[in-house]
Amino acid sequence: MIKIDLSKAIPPRLVTYLLGIIPGVFFETSIAIGNPHFAASVISRVRDIYPFGPYALLALFLASGLLIGQGFILGAWIADLLIASVFVLWRYAIRITFGSQWLYHRFAKLQFIPPKQTTFIRWLGRVILWARGGFSSEARPVLKCLHLAVQRLLKVRYGIDRTRIHGGQWDDSEWRVWYSALGKPLKGLQEASMVSRTFLGCGLAGLTALYASPALRGRYFIALCFIFTFAGCFTSVDLLQWKVNPVRRGMERLQSVLLELSEASAITERRDDDSSLGIDADEE
Repeated sequence: MIKIDLSKAIPPRLVTYLLGIIPGVFFETSIAIGNPHFAASVISRVRDIYPFGPYALLALFLASGLLIGQGFILGAWIADLLIASVFVLWRYAIRITFGSQWLYHRFAKLQFIPPKQTTFIRWLGRVILWARGGFSSEARPVLKCLHLAVQRLLKVRYGIDRTRIHGGQWDDSEWRVWYSALGKPLKGLQEASMVSRTFLGCGLAGLTALYASPALRGRYFIALCFIFTFAGCFTSVDLLQWKVNPVRRGMERLQSVLLELSEASAITERRDDDSSLGIDADEE
């Protein structure tokens, strides 16, 4: 029985480029619904110049939607960068205020003044520890598992045995290098990023259609545009929070390393099986 894997036949980044067709078609459909006379005049003029059939008109509609949608996807990417910049500035402001060294020392002196433990003191202490970004004890077992997975991956795929180099000791700079170099991107995070930009692109397309066609300025269509925009912004912020959470970030890196390790182990087993078959053939 012949099995065909379409995921290998389709280029991996083709879907990313074709996602622009969704906000583009949404924009064109909104304009056509808001101003049907304009849409009919455009179709009639195209047919007067080019004798296209219905399928050719549909292909032209989708192609123009893809071209227009790429502009909205680009706008969503820029908006995503702005959201990330605001998020980084917000975290920096929290760090230089509640996480400042001055406030930390003042809080340490305040703890020795009776009454020592009040609701305000406990709340302030939690805020200061969160702002300073201290090491999370919940991330310790995740980092231990990640340490073992990275060592195994280096040995299986790249032939690097860290236990024989410098006594197997790791420093922080080396650890960060292995972090950035090893592992395969997870499809879940890539799909979440694409969904975020698609939703945001649809929101931008709807807002642009509102400006272009006054007939669409009803509460239901405006609510739909804001829902798309809010969904895209919410997904972007959630992905940013995922990246700054030590436990979730460690789990994401662990899954990425395990994915590459599984592929490396499969390749090694296949190579060993081929070599053993070659040895048996030579003996015969």
